[in-house]
Amino acid sequence: MKTVILDDWEEYMKNHPSLGRLQDFSDVTVYTDKPSFNELADRLQGVDTVIPIRERTRFTKELIEKLPDFKLIAQTGTGVAHLDMEALKQARIPVATTPGGSTGAVTELTFAYLLNLIKKVTATDRAMQNNAWPEIIGTNLKGKSLGIIGLGKIGRSVANMAKAFGMNVMAWGPTLMEERANTEGVQYTTLPNLLRLSDAVSLHVRLVPETTHLLQEEHFAMMKPSAVLINTSRGRVIKEQALIQALQNKEIAGAGLDVFEKEPLPSGHSFRNFENVLITPHIGWKTEETFTNFLNGSIDNIHQFFVNNEPQNIFNQEVLEK
Repeated sequence: MKTVILDDWEEYMKNHPSLGRLQDFSDVTVYTDKPSFNELADRLQGVDTVIPIRERTRFTKELIEKLPDFKLIAQTGTGVAHLDMEALKQARIPVATTPGGSTGAVTELTFAYLLNLIKKVTATDRAMQNNAWPEIIGTNLKGKSLGIIGLGKIGRSVANMAKAFGMNVMAWGPTLMEERANTEGVQYTTLPNLLRLSDAVSLHVRLVPETTHLLQEEHFAMMKPSAVLINTSRGRVIKEQALIQALQNKEIAGAGLDVFEKEPLPSGHSFRNFENVLITPHIGWKTEETFTNFLNGSIDNIHQFFVNNEPQNIFNQEVLEK
């Protein structure tokens, strides 16, 4: 069988010791560049399975129709917004994901943002770099309220860390039930209530049509002027222009953003000009440990599918039904 790893831009996978596990039962080719559509289609001819690094390559209907030998997409992470799921359904191509691979990394970045914002680390650093000795007052996490939107693996991990800091944690999600929130030791509430009461709001939802522009003008208007917003999920769950207006109008105190509606973030974008907005280039997942988790998880999924004939972690389970 043949396996291709796409989008290894950091050249981390091609040198990873775990790659030998995959090479034990498959020919493996690793690509580290960004091909054109035609180059990509040519590279995937005769390939049985592909490991795409995150959502860097879009699998469109046009591309999928050019891949008659394709049998499995071994997706790193759980994001599938780059995949035409209807086209995959028609072609009966399953997608195996690697849930939990980046949970720790994203949780840590969420708290890096939160601590930076409430302690005003970047603001004071900038002042110090300009030879000032700023008299800036921050706040403590203990006793503050964190509102989590989306209580999946990452949301639960963030909740647990927040409780370790002594924070009060409440949660809401499009599919979250009160019973599950209670099981996680988190107070279930409505979205408006969460926004009104939280000192910090952190987004951890999957990007689907129902969560696109989940937070808009009216939602930011509900938040405390002293509250901060953190988004390490997907850029399009926030209506960016609404957030920009809320920041300009001082409806909220600041934001930490790792994801954006358009990536890379365009030069001159308004988010680059706020002193109370922290921005990073979608690095929440990008740690050595996450790459290792993704590669090992993908190899496990491929082995289960092709060698053991026992598919696991299949996102679109319906394509396997006879």
